[in-house]
Amino acid sequence: MKIVFVIFLSILFFSCNTKRKQVQIKDEIETNFPLQDRMDFAWQQEKEMTMDLSTGAVPTERLLVAYEQSKASTNKFSDGIEGVIPNFNWVELGPKNNGGRTRSICVDLNDATGKTVFAGSVGGGLWKTNDITAVAPNWFPVNDFFGNIAITAIAQDPLNAQNIYFSTGEGYGNADQIRGLGVWKTADGGTTWNQLSATNNSSFYQTFKMVVSNSGALFVGATNGLYKSTDGGTSFTRVLGTTKCYDIEIAANGHMYTSFSGAVYKSTDAGTTWSAALPIGITASRIEIAVAPSDANTLYVLCESGNAVSGIAVSNNGGASFTTKTEPVDADPGIPSTDFSRGQAWYDLTIVVDPIDANVIFVGGIDIFKSTDAGSNWQQISHWYGGFGFQDVHSDQHNIIFSPGSSTVAYFMNDGSIYRTTNANASIPTLTNKEINYNTSQFYACAMTPTTGAYDFLAGAQDNGTHKFSVNGIGNSVYVTGGDGMFCHIDQDQPLFWFSSYVFNNYYRSTNGGASFSTVGGGSNTGRFVNPTDYDDKANILYCAGASNEYRRLDNANTTGNALTIVPLAALGGQISSIKVSPNTDNRVFMGINGGVLLRVDNANTGSPAATNIATGLPSGYISCLEVETGNDDHLLVTFSNYGINSIWESTN
Repeated sequence: MKIVFVIFLSILFFSCNTKRKQVQIKDEIETNFPLQDRMDFAWQQEKEMTMDLSTGAVPTERLLVAYEQSKASTNKFSDGIEGVIPNFNWVELGPKNNGGRTRSICVDLNDATGKTVFAGSVGGGLWKTNDITAVAPNWFPVNDFFGNIAITAIAQDPLNAQNIYFSTGEGYGNADQIRGLGVWKTADGGTTWNQLSATNNSSFYQTFKMVVSNSGALFVGATNGLYKSTDGGTSFTRVLGTTKCYDIEIAANGHMYTSFSGAVYKSTDAGTTWSAALPIGITASRIEIAVAPSDANTLYVLCESGNAVSGIAVSNNGGASFTTKTEPVDADPGIPSTDFSRGQAWYDLTIVVDPIDANVIFVGGIDIFKSTDAGSNWQQISHWYGGFGFQDVHSDQHNIIFSPGSSTVAYFMNDGSIYRTTNANASIPTLTNKEINYNTSQFYACAMTPTTGAYDFLAGAQDNGTHKFSVNGIGNSVYVTGGDGMFCHIDQDQPLFWFSSYVFNNYYRSTNGGASFSTVGGGSNTGRFVNPTDYDDKANILYCAGASNEYRRLDNANTTGNALTIVPLAALGGQISSIKVSPNTDNRVFMGINGGVLLRVDNANTGSPAATNIATGLPSGYISCLEVETGNDDHLLVTFSNYGINSIWESTN
């Protein structure tokens, strides 16, 4: 019985201060609590992996073209079933107990009980549950084959609740990311959805916020301005700005506010005309706005500058003037007292006002905080691993909303999916995770047990650690090591030895089949963020990418805890992008390097390896995977992950 894992990996990118981030990662490892999420490094690496070499961009819209071509294919297999491999069946393994990054939900106005909820995963599409109050909500994907499933915002028409919209494409400071493809609409409450053709263009590749006004007008905050449609999305007009429109909010009296880099604007005529920039008094790039449903004149701004939180301010006169307020201080000493976002305000930042009390606000960065006096004083609500006496709520808060008509029910969206509270008015509300059956985790890599027919797997997930699977079908996984889960391995001839990894060259080992893990290799911030590795089952050596012109080894990996051995290798000509240990020749390792270099390295277990470049005929791209036929080193398969070049190459010599 053969078992194959399908792994989803987001395509996200960003530029960052590498030295500062590496110091933070070192601190995390030493405290034994790897911080969840390092999206900035992931974005850098994914851009390198996937960009079209001729343009330097990542044209993910081509995926829709590929999908349409596959649907139109007339090729049929011998059993007459189109697009299905005979006798080859897929079984989803989930896990059902671990959700992924979520930026938006919509509590369906068509359901008076407030139990029906739509949720948008930034990489996993649109999901729905008919009872969010259940301990294990029955989440189901609305459609796995939308033209784009990187959902960033959802909005419902207050005049006609059958009209619901979702927009696509993250863009929070990214050089490039999972590119969106516009806005989709349903006119029947969510049964059927169609892309709004007017948004099928580059203006809507990245979207931040959507609202529908009291008159039914749709507003979309996009990468190059604020857009308005008065005909249900048939056509759009740009009404303000030419840069990123971060937020759009509607006050209780119908007045509107929107934010661009460093500025907030106001409209008193339903978005037709806009004021000059309001005097918020804070240096800012990204700005999040919150309006008070109970007081049309009260609004708050939460600002970012230079990646950090730069201030919070409140206006009690409709934006005519603002008063700067105190920022919350996280109890975690690893999170600076002057920046509760820990340098990630460009990525995770949110604020909301209680529906009945304009002085009660929630904010989120890494963790969640509450103020009952308009931001003068703060109470911490959660901590990203449940430390310091606070409840465990996943890190990186992206959005907070109250359920319509309620001041007690609220939702919190972050990199760990969706949390719900029914006592938001309490001093410290109790948050409950609603990720059960919300199968939107994003996996980087996996390893399989050698036991035929067994369902023992190890898989590393973006921002959600490494998981042990042991169930045939969709079941719960066990979270075995934390932070970002990366490449992992199970020894194929001594299957009690399992290996997982965190970012760069940081590794964990289990000697009891995944029941427990401890750190090995000493830890290192060299290598790639998602660092390529392979394990020599016979020699018990873990081979790893390092800096340019080197690779690293963990010798006697099943028994030693020593530091990695650094092996200089000038023939590399760059940094390793993929590694494959030969299953046929002792101590032979194949290494791919970005730029299309492919080496066969003999005596790789020594300090004097012999490297031969076998890349003749290969393109200059990112070698993402290598495979060698068992029993035949002459038969190689190489894949390239860049757009614009042939993806799969084969050699028989």
